Amino acid sequence: MRAGYRGTIVDVGAGDGRFVLRTARARPDSLVVGLDPAWRGLVPAAVRAQRKPARGGAPNALFVSAAIEDPPEPLRGIADEVCVQLPWGTLLTGLVTGEPGVCRGLRAIARPGASLRVVIGADIWREPVPSRIRGLPELTADHVDSVLADRLAGHGWKVTAFGPLDAELATTWARRLASTRSAPTFVELRAEAR
Repeated sequence: MRAGYRGTIVDVGAGDGRFVLRTARARPDSLVVGLDPAWRGLVPAAVRAQRKPARGGAPNALFVSAAIEDPPEPLRGIADEVCVQLPWGTLLTGLVTGEPGVCRGLRAIARPGASLRVVIGADIWREPVPSRIRGLPELTADHVDSVLADRLAGHGWKVTAFGPLDAELATTWARRLASTRSAPTFVELRAEAR
């Protein structure tokens, strides 16, 4: 499949797959892969992707049911861009703490020089903090500098930027957050595969 495209984008923790479909339609010259272990959530988007482009289909969208800690062999070394948007559960914990399995998996799917973009909702650390993340270090510039940058570097990533996200985030969860909060706050970490 990759032979017919100029680049490959992998959305890790793809959720409902809608971001993958939007990206595939906006960038028809790229293969866009959604990766998520919860495959049932990907099914509606995968079905829509198979439609004719005039009916909202996206022949360049592909959905894979797998965890990033153990990506399938065909995904290894293919991504020019890796994105993780509003992760939750083990993916969030693994990213914030620099858990080796998550860092290795992200690097395994990336080509040398590939970009990594992680967007996290900073409001999750505001009271009331969800019980599932209580005790998880807040993703701040200090945490990135003192902990996460070294852990990512140990698995082949060089952090290139960290800060508040200036642009609008076009995901289902971002829209849900915006409907429940006046102005949700997102932070963005960028890195490059070495």
